[in-house]
Amino acid sequence: MTLRQDTGGDKFRIELDKQVLDNRGVAGELLLRRAEKIKMRFGEDIRIGRFAGFDLFIRSGFNNTAELVLRGKNNYSTRVTDMALGTIRSLESMGQAFEERAARLESDIKDSQKRATELEAKVGSPFEKEERYHHLARRQSEIEEQLDLTKNQAPNQLDTGAADEVEEKNSEVQTTAKTIRSQTKPSIKI
Repeated sequence: MTLRQDTGGDKFRIELDKQVLDNRGVAGELLLRRAEKIKMRFGEDIRIGRFAGFDLFIRSGFNNTAELVLRGKNNYSTRVTDMALGTIRSLESMGQAFEERAARLESDIKDSQKRATELEAKVGSPFEKEERYHHLARRQSEIEEQLDLTKNQAPNQLDTGAADEVEEKNSEVQTTAKTIRSQTKPSIKI
């Protein structure tokens, strides 16, 4: 945060390709052009200038996109949008949001420490419903054993009379088909 320079309002300045620009629209258009050229060079960070006291890099991202990266002690990235002014707004908000990001991270750290303290008290303690779990597991085994779910019961459920009827109809159909095939003989006429 000590390196950051204010770029709000008329203080906007960006160095792109050794040119210092104060027009957001022109700077955004130049960034869009650079982004189009870099999209196919996946994984490569290219320094293109400076912004808000940080080195400015561009790199290709996933799905044919590009990202702008402000590099100081850490890297801060934002996506290049389809609009020139939208890209500049994203870049400016990234540089101006350090305080918000720091406050959010401090809050997350406090919440994580609080949760860690709460969870440490629960480590090693018995599962409060363990007895109920074991009772239900035993009951499930008893029910499965009584129902005999492990055996295939489908063949035993057929009525033997109905099975004989089905078998008789199948043999009649097969006999008829054999008779028809034997009666039709191929013939050749000359």
